[in-house]
Amino acid sequence: MRSSQETYMNVAERCSAYNHISHENAFTNVSPSTPSCLNCKHFADDEHCRLDLYDKIVKNME
Repeated sequence: MRSSQETYMNVAERCSAYNHISHENAFTNVSPSTPSCLNCKHFADDEHCRLDLYDKIVKNME
């Protein structure tokens, strides 16, 4: 299930492995300069973290 834009941004801000990548020719509601899972090198097209960090970070946010 897709998370909210706010959750993606909060996770990226807390992630030590966040690695910004620009998505040229892609349409998102997130500014390219705003940290978000949606513009992270480790976030796959099928909306999961390749490093398996997303769930751990969300759990620690609760």
